[in-house]
Amino acid sequence: MELRLLNSLTNKDVYEGCVQYLNPDIFSEELEDVMSAIQELHSEFDTNIDMGVVKTHMFNKKVSTTAKKALLTDIIDKIEVSDPVTVDIARTFIFQMARKAQRMRAMNKLAQSIETSADSHEEVISILSELPVEDQNDSEIIGATNADLKEFYQASNRYPFSIESLQHHIGGMSKGNLAVVFGRPEIGKSSFIAHMVAGYIKNGITVEYYANEEPGRKIMLNIRRAVTGESDSDVASAIQKEHTPKEWEDAYKNLIVRSIGTMEIDTIIARSKDNPPDVFVLDQVDKLTLTNNKNSPNHERLRELYTRTRELAKTRDCLVINVSQASMDADGQNRITYDMLDGSKTGKAGEADIIIGIGKNDFLKDDASDPRHQIRYVTVSKNKINGWHGMVPVTFNPVTNQWVAGGDDANCY
Repeated sequence: MELRLLNSLTNKDVYEGCVQYLNPDIFSEELEDVMSAIQELHSEFDTNIDMGVVKTHMFNKKVSTTAKKALLTDIIDKIEVSDPVTVDIARTFIFQMARKAQRMRAMNKLAQSIETSADSHEEVISILSELPVEDQNDSEIIGATNADLKEFYQASNRYPFSIESLQHHIGGMSKGNLAVVFGRPEIGKSSFIAHMVAGYIKNGITVEYYANEEPGRKIMLNIRRAVTGESDSDVASAIQKEHTPKEWEDAYKNLIVRSIGTMEIDTIIARSKDNPPDVFVLDQVDKLTLTNNKNSPNHERLRELYTRTRELAKTRDCLVINVSQASMDADGQNRITYDMLDGSKTGKAGEADIIIGIGKNDFLKDDASDPRHQIRYVTVSKNKINGWHGMVPVTFNPVTNQWVAGGDDANCY
């Protein structure tokens, strides 16, 4: 199968479909240099290549002795006569090979650590966290009875939107979905997410919120205000009186907020193995790191990062909400679409089931007293849940962190 995969990877489309998993060491030792050459040629040429070009490239740069040239010629000949596979088949096999190689690297590292007894307990745990999370239920026979389909329809809107107009158009999100919410800095992304989270935890839906953009305590305060409708001064007064509103007391039992600095996505996945929440929020997801791609170009890192969050949603059977930035193209725009997502050309958008952009018209930026200054425009530009695309205006109250549909009906479509 490795020979067929290498032949397939000379095709640019197949290569691009698998590149996030590719590393030469996932192949047999005698084929690693061939894979390295294919990677080098694809990075140099934006077109298909053939094994003849790969052979010439290796003769010029990697192979010096006559014996090695003869061995390489034999390998190339075998690859050339191997039947190529489709991109979907290639991606499936290469993903499995990458996971196996990742396990082997972690286990070898652990064995060396135990042998030398030089590493601390924390370092051993760090090594164990490098082991990929396995999906023990990677196949499922789907039932066709009314009862089976009823279960699907009940699950499909398990997590409703707290903004009425979005709920009306979309009907909510479900387990296994990956959502992306994005906007320009200071537009109110974290407040929007806090309002979503408030709706979840008030209804008994458990949420784990990873915050590396704003302080965790500020996130917690935003969520409390969204739950109770309190202002900052109301919260301060309640704290002074040692009073906790019952609705907050009931809701926060369903919430964990983790304030993090630099953290690897695999650490989050490993932590959630035994008792995952219903919903993960990763704010800002683009700042998370990868175990094995720390020195990769940023576009490769982001593509792999969003692939891993997609895996998190699937393997943990939960909703994952990635919070990200919009590019400068979104400045002052009402309607912002996924092509304005920062790093949109990295493949981030391709992993998402739904993409929600938050825009704001800046024509009132010099007049903060005008009530229209608090209007935000929520645009759904990708939606694999039910297919609806459009924009709805929402009025944002920054004092109580409430988001209410309406405020500019002329721009609702």
